Amino acid sequence: MLRDGTQKTLIEAKRNLPTAMSHAEIVTELSPKIKAQSFFSARVAEAHILDRLREVSDRYSRGEIGLGEARNELKDFLSAEGYDPHKGGLKNLASTARLNLILKQNAAMANAAAEWKRMHSPEAMKVFPYVRYCARGDSKTRSEHADLDGRIFRKDDPFLATHTPPWEFNCRCYLEEVTEAEANRTPDLIQAPTPAEEVTVDSRSGFRFDPAKAFEEFDVSAVKDPETRADIREEAEIEFGSQVKFSSAGGEVFTAQFEKKDFHTFEDDNLPPASAWRDNDLPSPPRRDDPKKVRTTLSTGQHVESISGEDVVFDNTLFDDWQGKSAKEIEDRLALLPAAVETVRAPLEIWDQGDQHGFIKAFRKQTGGVRGCLVFVMGNHKAKTYFLKDLNALDKARKGFSVKRFDGKGKNSTA
Repeated sequence: MLRDGTQKTLIEAKRNLPTAMSHAEIVTELSPKIKAQSFFSARVAEAHILDRLREVSDRYSRGEIGLGEARNELKDFLSAEGYDPHKGGLKNLASTARLNLILKQNAAMANAAAEWKRMHSPEAMKVFPYVRYCARGDSKTRSEHADLDGRIFRKDDPFLATHTPPWEFNCRCYLEEVTEAEANRTPDLIQAPTPAEEVTVDSRSGFRFDPAKAFEEFDVSAVKDPETRADIREEAEIEFGSQVKFSSAGGEVFTAQFEKKDFHTFEDDNLPPASAWRDNDLPSPPRRDDPKKVRTTLSTGQHVESISGEDVVFDNTLFDDWQGKSAKEIEDRLALLPAAVETVRAPLEIWDQGDQHGFIKAFRKQTGGVRGCLVFVMGNHKAKTYFLKDLNALDKARKGFSVKRFDGKGKNSTA
């Protein structure tokens, strides 16, 4: 179970990263920091499968269900998706070994972040200035980990920023707090602090995990594929809203910096999930527009009066947020501008996130089904970006300091 909010924060802060990469490609193409701060599994490109893996993994990490229950729930789900749970090996997503790795690794990282915060509190630092590295010492223990067994480190040793368990996939090591008197009883085991610039990591998979910076900054500069970078950015924007800020250099590289805000979610406000909107009398989505025409419109700016009376401007600012997306994706996004405009004019909800507002609306497609639209409008009244997603994805964005609800036709809602 959770000791404090740190473990929960790390679980919530991890970004889903759908990827078709193999394990070897993940090792060589993704930076260690991305691997440590993303929830992903090799060759899981389907977002809905990754969402389910994450949902169950998070419940296991929080201690709400046991490993066996989590694994069986995922096996049932993956069997329905066409995976064969009876085939062994890590290459099979539904195999016991693969599911155990996913569940245990994410739980271990959440626990390590919580332990790190507790062990570095002023009280703990005063009583226990040292930690002893403890390896399991069985046949499964890697030699690099076994070599550290019993060694004593000061808690502020830069070495621990890269060697705090789990510093490798499926690492089962742990740190044990030690008083100064206890450490001095075995002075030969006390390690001299390693200068940060001299710290090296012999991780076979390239995995890195720094529990002290588990949810402060997310560097995606090592992701070579611009579309993957754009997908990561979009996922983070939807899930964290104004709690994440991106910086770029030369229009190519960006990092995400996170600022935890006292947002509450639709669940905190006892609001129904977006899927319940299916029962509403929803409008049809506006007709798609000609992308070339939309480009011309954005070059001069389209002014839209929002439901709250503000003048919202859709202009070329949108392209700043869409950098890295394929030409086809941008053309498709441009064609859907009328839906974004209608969302600002007559939303179902507006979430106040401080320096930006999230406008949310749902449309019923003529071919069946419901599609949701999310528009982020910045404090300067310019539309930052917009997304058309399924209703379950919209629930991730339904958070902020407060929410205003409407009937979707331009009137306040008391429902």
